[in-house]
Amino acid sequence: MRYKIIFVLIWCFFTSSEGFGQGSSGQNFISSPYSNYGLGDWTQTNQYNAFGAHSTFSGLYSYSMMNPATLGNVRFTTLDVASNLRSGTTTSGSEKQEFLGGNFEYLSLALPVWKYLKRKQIGFDTARNVKRWKYTPFGASTAITLRPLTTKGYSYFLDNQQVLPTRTSFTGSGGVSQLMWNTGFRFSDHFMLGYGTGFLFGNTSEKALFSIPDSLELGLVEDSRTLVFRGMQQQVGALIQFKIDTTYHKIGGYYEWYGDVNAIQNRLTRTMAYNVSFTSPLDTIINEVGVNRGLTLPPAFGFGYTLRIRNDLQLSADYRRQLWSKYDAFFDSKKDYQDREDYNFNLIINPLDYKLGNVKKMPMPIRLGYGLTHSHISLNGSRLEEQRYSVGVGIPMIRRYFDNSVITNMIHVNLQYMTRGAGLAYPKEQFITLGIGLQLGDIWFAKRKYD
Repeated sequence: MRYKIIFVLIWCFFTSSEGFGQGSSGQNFISSPYSNYGLGDWTQTNQYNAFGAHSTFSGLYSYSMMNPATLGNVRFTTLDVASNLRSGTTTSGSEKQEFLGGNFEYLSLALPVWKYLKRKQIGFDTARNVKRWKYTPFGASTAITLRPLTTKGYSYFLDNQQVLPTRTSFTGSGGVSQLMWNTGFRFSDHFMLGYGTGFLFGNTSEKALFSIPDSLELGLVEDSRTLVFRGMQQQVGALIQFKIDTTYHKIGGYYEWYGDVNAIQNRLTRTMAYNVSFTSPLDTIINEVGVNRGLTLPPAFGFGYTLRIRNDLQLSADYRRQLWSKYDAFFDSKKDYQDREDYNFNLIINPLDYKLGNVKKMPMPIRLGYGLTHSHISLNGSRLEEQRYSVGVGIPMIRRYFDNSVITNMIHVNLQYMTRGAGLAYPKEQFITLGIGLQLGDIWFAKRKYD
């Protein structure tokens, strides 16, 4: 048993150290010129088994990171950890750039912290001479989660073919992560509320180099900037669930906002002389060190609906809107952002995340998903559009313990194909992402009574 625990601890160490390390060494999630804007690409990371059901997905072992109310359904202590591998290409005209990377996806520990069963007499059975009772469950579960919030990675150049041809090269890396603490409260089997707060941290590094390729002796202009981010995020959510005949319904929604967000900027702009094999600085134009300023990040809200037919099939639809009209950052010169909209549709065969007592073997969950994003980025009237096609499976590992308890552990395997672009005049991107996640129930860590 101890070898299993050592394996899990090693996995958690490497994935979480990569997550914390991105505050200093940058991320390796993306290579895209579109991540040049603002804080980079917004990842909207969620548990693999949730897919795009941000507002409503929940189970005895799982929940949605977007809606804290979904934690109200969690009944077992569960550790989730995941990483990914991503391959992609960016095409612009005859130019093609390839990318291979990947990194930490999320690390989450969820556990129930309180439960109470309220009993109320609703009648009396005279035939059996016993009282009739109605039971209403109350409870709360909490989760601590580490996940990336944004990621930045790009390297490209723009040529200006005028009387004197010039070239400006751009590079950037880094991102912002989030350490979340969410709690969901269960007020019955039908109604949940949730609240969460999170700490933002991370940094980005960007550089622009202006040159005249045919006359480098005329000099270069370099503009480099690093930003260190700190701030807070809060979110609230609600979930309603009910049963009609053999169908189960969930309606959920959430709202998230940011406060006390600031960035410490170090910026150096200078002219440089080119001497065949090296460059040397000539004059400093801007030199800012440790300039601390506030910024406003865009809040967001979302809502969704899930329909489950018996225990065989589950359909979900989800909508999310990020209010970029409220965004303001001193380091971002682009001001004409539009509100971002995300649409997600999912189908899951065998949707339960636990083994039923009347089945011999837990069936494997099979997940299909489609997502459409109208990005906040608009280039000369052309909106950046993104489409995602996903397929995933859950491989259950069921263990029965000496006290006859049954705990579900699961390996999640997800494959996603994503394409995006902003019209024929702008780069088109394609990415394939393979994700591997591990979900462990609480008794998995307990020592067995018999080996």
